[in-house]
Amino acid sequence: MQDPTGEEELSFAELLDQYDYESPQRGQILEGEILSIDENEILVDVGTKRDAIVPRTDLDRLPAEMVESLEVGQKVLVYVLRPMDNEGNLIVSINKALQQADWERAEHLLETGEVVEAQVVGYNKGGLLATFGRIRGFIPQSHVADIPRSATGDQLRDAKNDMMGQQLKVKVVEVNRERNRLILSEREAQQTVKQQMLENLEVGSIVKGTVVGLVDFGAFVDIGGIDGLIHISNLDRRYVNHPSDVLEIGDEVEVRIDEVDTKNQRISLNRAALMPDPWDHIDETFSVGDLVTGEVTNVADFGVFVALPHHLEGLIHVSEMTSYGAGTPTELIHEGEELLVRIIDIDREQKRIALSLDAVTAEEQERWMHEQMQKQREQREQGQQSLTGSAEIA
Repeated sequence: MQDPTGEEELSFAELLDQYDYESPQRGQILEGEILSIDENEILVDVGTKRDAIVPRTDLDRLPAEMVESLEVGQKVLVYVLRPMDNEGNLIVSINKALQQADWERAEHLLETGEVVEAQVVGYNKGGLLATFGRIRGFIPQSHVADIPRSATGDQLRDAKNDMMGQQLKVKVVEVNRERNRLILSEREAQQTVKQQMLENLEVGSIVKGTVVGLVDFGAFVDIGGIDGLIHISNLDRRYVNHPSDVLEIGDEVEVRIDEVDTKNQRISLNRAALMPDPWDHIDETFSVGDLVTGEVTNVADFGVFVALPHHLEGLIHVSEMTSYGAGTPTELIHEGEELLVRIIDIDREQKRIALSLDAVTAEEQERWMHEQMQKQREQREQGQQSLTGSAEIA
């Protein structure tokens, strides 16, 4: 239509377009208010001349409970999909807006290094797929703590399959929105959690833990998600030949934290320090001249260490075992052997007990050996009676 001057008359919509200086752009996040809700779409006032439409296809991507919770008058964030479709409508997405919020959260976590949880929802050749809000992250196989690095084939596939549905603590290690790339790491999260736990530990505090490993030099104890080491010298008040002599995997123990090395992530624990000190009552326990039976715990060139009753230990110096014949201690006596010894000195200040084989008379030795043989005979007889009784019952 033309006006009397001959110029074409503009439509009302076109006139509005001339004054719409802030037309929405694809990818823009807008805040709006829900105007209406029906089965096919949601109408949202986003402050422009045209109300925005959230189509049914977008609502289907949202959790059902979330869609049901939406109501007229509610404030929502929307992502501009199409500033103008073929019919001139502004098409937006609630789902995409939520995804963008998750990308922003991922970028924030990448900067802060915080640990979060993600659920495993799938896996592929390279690792695990996990949900991160409305987006999906990838945990490379080398960053999954519970998958052995040596696993291959069926073992690897089964390990990944077993992790389906699990909630893992992870750290964000890479974010690339343009490439839709979100990389997560469980191993780095564990290191962060461990470091935080280490920083919260107090030297001197007493904690409870579970024995999770035994090695020649000590025992590893889980004290609440982090392992510490009890050195073999701190396992017991007396000499310990091997940690398995006093502990088993799964044992509950109470320990003292002696040292925390946050740099190398190591914790030194002490069990012996919490055990009663037998030297506090040594005068009531032993006297010089006492005959004592003990078990050989260690044999050295200079003598033999013997475990005594009441968690005490003594040393037979090589000069106090000449009655055993010529030769070195290692040639004459073996670990685990039982001996009858006499206490010849108690050094309370140095906490040392000196023992002697030579100070045991032949008569005392003979009587003790006779008693030992008698005990062995009685034990054999009891064992035979037990076997006979079991056979009769059967």
